[in-house]
Amino acid sequence: EKAGQEDAKRRIREMEDFLKSECHDISEYDEKLVRKYIKKIKVYEDRFSITFKSEISVDVQRAS
Repeated sequence: EKAGQEDAKRRIREMEDFLKSECHDISEYDEKLVRKYIKKIKVYEDRFSITFKSEISVDVQRAS
């Protein structure tokens, strides 16, 4: 279990480092980023639920 927690912390740090290093907004689909950071995406009628490999989940409302 402790190894799993350390792995999750490492992935969070990697994601933070990546986001800090980006000098532009991500506006297009990037397969490499998806494969590296995202565990799953659930599509609902009114939102998307994104779960990152670090087990952090974010809901994004769909534009109307």
